[in-house]
Amino acid sequence: QLSVNNKPPNSEGQGEKKDNATAPPAPPTYEEATAGEGMKSGAYPPPPSVPLHPSWAYVDPSTSPSYGSGGYPGDTEMLTTFSWDDRNVRRVFVRKVYAILMVQLLVTVVIVAFFTFCEPVKGYIQTHSAWYWASYAVFFVTYLILACCSGPR
Repeated sequence: QLSVNNKPPNSEGQGEKKDNATAPPAPPTYEEATAGEGMKSGAYPPPPSVPLHPSWAYVDPSTSPSYGSGGYPGDTEMLTTFSWDDRNVRRVFVRKVYAILMVQLLVTVVIVAFFTFCEPVKGYIQTHSAWYWASYAVFFVTYLILACCSGPR
């Protein structure tokens, strides 16, 4: 059995520390804490003079000369609404993503069509196989850079 009575007299146990130590002072009451009584003056820094929320930085697009002048219709809605719950924000985002994808696919189709349907270019590439293997090398190097390095990615 273990008990406090079985401990040797010179052991450093928590029971002896509690007996010898003084109890910490009680925390101040709400009134004392808010009035500053019982504390050193200047213990806490003064509250900030500017609001914590950046709403003070808002610029009304209708009053600012740089917003809405010569822009596209619907630009002011994008500047004032940042919520993904808004249907217009999602629609504009999806439109931009599909526009970028369409441009990339069109460039790819034009390059492939150039090498497929232009007979002089097609014949030159077929007779000079170094260009064919160089295209593989460019692809492989680009692939490795994008796969291994986060900076260019």
